[in-house]
Amino acid sequence: MLVLTGALVGAARASSPSGEVVAEIRRLTERYQDVARAREDGYVQASGMIRNHGVHFVNLRLQLLAISVGLDLSRPPALLYVERDGDWRLAGVEYALAQAPTSPGPIPPAAWERHEASCHYRDDEEVEAASASACPPKHPTTDSPLVIWHPTMAVAHVWAFIPNPAGPFAPENAALAPWGGNVHRHARSAAEAAYSTLNHKVSGVMLLLIAATTWWETRRPRRFPWSALSAPLWMAFCVYLFLSGDPEAWPLGPGSFGDALADGVVVQHKLLALIPMLIGVIEVLRGAGWLRSPRWLVAFPVLALLGGAALFIHTHDGGFHLDQRFLHHAIMGGTALAGGIALLLSRRTRAGRAVLGVAWPALLTLVSLLLLVYFET
Repeated sequence: MLVLTGALVGAARASSPSGEVVAEIRRLTERYQDVARAREDGYVQASGMIRNHGVHFVNLRLQLLAISVGLDLSRPPALLYVERDGDWRLAGVEYALAQAPTSPGPIPPAAWERHEASCHYRDDEEVEAASASACPPKHPTTDSPLVIWHPTMAVAHVWAFIPNPAGPFAPENAALAPWGGNVHRHARSAAEAAYSTLNHKVSGVMLLLIAATTWWETRRPRRFPWSALSAPLWMAFCVYLFLSGDPEAWPLGPGSFGDALADGVVVQHKLLALIPMLIGVIEVLRGAGWLRSPRWLVAFPVLALLGGAALFIHTHDGGFHLDQRFLHHAIMGGTALAGGIALLLSRRTRAGRAVLGVAWPALLTLVSLLLLVYFET
């Protein structure tokens, strides 16, 4: 059941306006603007500064009470602070229940997010795990030691003290950006790894189709638009990569365009996705006779070199990691680099130019096969 205090009993029966709820939570937790009072009441710092989330102070006794009894707005299990030069400022509070409330309550239903059972590490990273015994003693990529495990919970944030431009119940608060902090990341779950594997295989199928179409185009001279039949396939490949690379980010996900620009991994994926669009545009212009000079053929090996180099410097999980994903990317990047160099050298002789039409689809076929055998665990 929901444990509500005083003025909020009536509010639980008829959904309170967000402003009233936030004002009431602010009144109930005003004393915790003094971090010393929070410590006196049993709140313990449980994280460093996490970007757009704050420093978490957790009261395990209140957390267990909330899971077993229900929501009490006057006793949030976690307080969210920002700090600079020893000056602590309360930003908001966090509530956690065993599951999201099924009946209307003071906090809107949409504010409750499912937080999977996870292992938490000293550097604020997480790994999803069904039980504490399944937690790796150290984080798989950062090597940070394990701190605590928690079961699956429903979590709601209320930014009662530092207003959130995205709304008082949004999970992240961009107004906390001036305080910096680590980017909060989760180690990939089995579902995320499976999605990534599928995404690479679909990309392999699309690239194999492009390779076959490109080979068909080069068999004999063809009239436009048949001479540029691969161009729309390249453009479709660009759209697929642009949307599927980071489905949680803009434009499909809840994040804004600005959020995407602030995420280095998302920016890398979006920029890499534009390479097929450039190839498609060049193919159309060449097929239509606008780019008659054979010098434009150099664009294909140059773009292959650009894509291959990008795979070598592509980061994930906040930095470079010599792991399975990097190995796969390095193999594909090395193949693209070697192929791009070979294509460039082939243009220096007449015999080399003669095989250029075969070498380009052959390179695409090889990269597509590497994508088809890609896997993550």
